[in-house]
Amino acid sequence: MTTDTPAFTRDNEGWIVRVRMGGRIQEVRCTTESQARYFATVLAMNPPKPSKLRH
Repeated sequence: MTTDTPAFTRDNEGWIVRVRMGGRIQEVRCTTESQARYFATVLAMNPPKPSKLRH
C-alpha cells in the first residue's frame, strides 16, 4: 500500500483495514464490514502526528 488513506479488504476470516502510519503499515482485523468502515473512518480522521526528531 502506498497511500496514507485507510483501505479495507475482505478475506476468509473477516475484514482487514490497512493504513500506512509513520512509514509502517498498520493492520486492524474486524469481524464485520461496519466495524471495518468505522476503523477506516477513525484512522482517516486522526492522522499520526509528525515526529519531532530530525532525520
